[in-house]
Amino acid sequence: MPLSPSSILNPELSIPTPKVSVIMPVERLGGDAERAIASVLQQDAPFGFELIVVSAQPVELAGETRLRNVVEPNRNPATRRNRAVSVAAGEVLAFIDDDAMADPRWLATACAYLDAHPDVLAVGGPDPAPPDSPVDELISDTLLATRWIGSGVAAHENRRGVFDLTRASDIALVNLFVRRAAFTGFDEAIGYIGEDTALLAELMQRGRVVYHDGVRVFHRRRAFPGPYLRQRWRYRVKTGQLQRTRKDPKVSAFLLAGLFGIVFAPLVAIPYALLTLILGVRATRLPLRWWPAIPFAFAMHHLTYWMGIVVGLLGVRQR
Repeated sequence: MPLSPSSILNPELSIPTPKVSVIMPVERLGGDAERAIASVLQQDAPFGFELIVVSAQPVELAGETRLRNVVEPNRNPATRRNRAVSVAAGEVLAFIDDDAMADPRWLATACAYLDAHPDVLAVGGPDPAPPDSPVDELISDTLLATRWIGSGVAAHENRRGVFDLTRASDIALVNLFVRRAAFTGFDEAIGYIGEDTALLAELMQRGRVVYHDGVRVFHRRRAFPGPYLRQRWRYRVKTGQLQRTRKDPKVSAFLLAGLFGIVFAPLVAIPYALLTLILGVRATRLPLRWWPAIPFAFAMHHLTYWMGIVVGLLGVRQR
């Protein structure tokens, strides 16, 4: 009798084929990663699922039949996830990062929606910072979550509602479900930053991709300023590189607005500070005493975005 994919992964076990394969790249076990793994294994789901931890080196995973380890030495995140998918047994692929925690009904909510809407190929949702985040991470979360002047990403803004995506970047790989039958693989030539957007853009050409506010994970933010701004710099250099061919009008408008702000800084400084403070306060979970820091954080955030895109447009490649 042929072995099921689950049995191949762990020959001594004989478990039913899972409905969902959760895929989590892990750099090392400890702290955040262990909390992320526990949040998946403790899901309140009325169906079977497996968790595939993909890592560069073997990791010790004891005593849990739903837990698998796939070793992929290539650190390209697209390659790692593709490798994990190649041994996945579920009809639905769920992607989460090792610094995120899934809501207890994460799997159940996403799969109920997919079951009820067979024309939906993928679904994702919000990824706010965890409630116990320190101040330096809540500043970063404020910068990402503020409407109109933040990230512009629905998932980072923790938007309410259920709606079809019109922009592939509105959900992120930290919280994404894709039907296995629709999955065509992450583009390994893109690698880090943008491989999820490319996949979603391709899926949107073939069917519906949906944002659902009930499909929720809590994602650790990089601490502000250093780690956060370094991450944003890498993202925006990639944006600038892509802008050379795709010509996104929103990126062009941002560059023009930024240039205007730099040239006329003395005239726009006070209106800018008031605007960022008013909008930022509506999105922030910072304690009141930290609110005066919001305009300064936004200035650093926007300048990093602007300069990163310009560098990318000039053809500078990230290392």
